[in-house]
Amino acid sequence: MKILGLIGSYRKNGNSDILAKEALMGAEEAGAEVELLRLTNYRIEPCQGFGLCLFREEGCHIKDDVKFIWSKIGEADGILLSVPCYFLESTAVLKQLIDRAWVLAHRGTFRGKYASVMVPYATRGWIPYAMLQPNIFFGILGLKIIHRAAFNVQGLGEAVHDDAAIKKARRIGMELARAILDQDPTYRSERGLCPICQDRNIRILKDHKAVECPTCGIRGTLTVQDGIIDVVFDENAVSTYRFDPVVGYNHFTYHIKPSRDYFLRTKEDRKTKGKLYRDYLKDEG
Repeated sequence: MKILGLIGSYRKNGNSDILAKEALMGAEEAGAEVELLRLTNYRIEPCQGFGLCLFREEGCHIKDDVKFIWSKIGEADGILLSVPCYFLESTAVLKQLIDRAWVLAHRGTFRGKYASVMVPYATRGWIPYAMLQPNIFFGILGLKIIHRAAFNVQGLGEAVHDDAAIKKARRIGMELARAILDQDPTYRSERGLCPICQDRNIRILKDHKAVECPTCGIRGTLTVQDGIIDVVFDENAVSTYRFDPVVGYNHFTYHIKPSRDYFLRTKEDRKTKGKLYRDYLKDEG
């Protein structure tokens, strides 16, 4: 059993490092082989939006370190992500990797592996989207989530002074390892409103009747009882989960795949009409 730690922070020996390493110590104590990658040490180029990766066996044509990162994830049974919340959300390196993971959502390359995420942050109330990118990343990869946890550690490397945070991080690592060993995907962290991603970000739809988890795409109804706000999701709502294999297959088959024929059929016309925009205000690149 192997657990791969991924750190989404440039700062070495900061809170993301401390919590990740403590968790990996816990995983190692529970019998796991562990490894650590700092995502910011690798070249992750932006997605160029070609979309051809969806139709080619070789996948993305960009020559950088992303395929190496995927290979290390492929070797692991579990992923431990430690990424800080800076201004309201996770750091940019994770979003960069998410964009490059698009093709994996349709292929199910890593589906079924286990994962946990830890998010250190500085100021309470300034983390509304802290779990957004991790939830998208895990959803695309099709991972089974064991823990999602945020840690209020404001100062640089302050986590070393927070005994409760250190203890919790070690427990997260141990329980991830045990979940893999027992093949038990039970979610073990605090529950949110969405039954899938466990986040509390809810979008009110235009009809002002239904609400939706913007990450998972499942819809429900807002309720207020005795002053308590809640969201009720239909039992069948989970079947519309954005990253569900069936939903992903239908999305590719009926939305993405037909677009290739249209793209090829209109290629010359698009070139002719697009010349106006290619020649207008040319950039230096």
